[in-house]
Amino acid sequence: MRIAVVTDSTADLPSDATASGDLFVVSLSVAFGDDVHVAGVDLGADDFYSRLQTSDVLPVTSQPSPQAFDDLYAACAEQGFDHVLSVHCSSELSGTHDVASQRAPHAPVDVEVVDSRLVGGALGLAVLRALRVAQDTGDPAQARAAVDRVRDGVVGLLIVDTLGFLRRGGRLSGAQAAVGTALNVKPVLGVVDGRVEVVDRARTSRRAFERAVELAVEGAGASAVDACVVHASAPGRASALEARLSQQVAIASQWRATIGPIVGTHVGPGAVGLAVVPAE
Repeated sequence: MRIAVVTDSTADLPSDATASGDLFVVSLSVAFGDDVHVAGVDLGADDFYSRLQTSDVLPVTSQPSPQAFDDLYAACAEQGFDHVLSVHCSSELSGTHDVASQRAPHAPVDVEVVDSRLVGGALGLAVLRALRVAQDTGDPAQARAAVDRVRDGVVGLLIVDTLGFLRRGGRLSGAQAAVGTALNVKPVLGVVDGRVEVVDRARTSRRAFERAVELAVEGAGASAVDACVVHASAPGRASALEARLSQQVAIASQWRATIGPIVGTHVGPGAVGLAVVPAE
């Protein structure tokens, strides 16, 4: 079977990810007041972070419209795909999965919608793993199983300059956000059961970086890993994190991506993260 993989713009993917023609991204929207943009279409990451630094209005995000899914699924059918694996960010963080699920039964092609329970670089790893398996096997069940294996085995961590963006966006409780300001503690964040949680704490940014790598290595065990490092307008921090990670674990494949406007709205500029999963 010819399988299309669909995801959304909360996935941090390398810039050439869609080059094969079998991977498609449906975009969420970001609005500064009444000024609404489609992330990655008419508002790129660099312009977004520049505006975020200077705007008096904090941005808000919104899920794709039902029409966006209708159009994309129809395009997949027109291009001759037999099956669509539609893999989206955690339903605890966005309504994107729910919209996809509502529109899938009306699509002119067989669509399977998956709640990855992930976001960001971890979601990107799941999507690219599914794409590889889909292209290699042509088997929808094996492609779906690849997503499940990444979900169960991935370690995704994030270090932010401030928890204020997550708190204002409702992705982190006030109590959790307070952890990041008490005694200058630097929290290490992760996605636990589909939600953003504080998984560790450090006294300094440097120690937070070290702790994130330690947790990633612990999660990987003795296996070589597929890895990604992501950043919100912080390439120097990303390079430092890549270097530290490569010293601690065997890397089978690695890529870097910029955190896009949707996730960037909630983590703010300066954030940097990594995700690792045992290689297959």
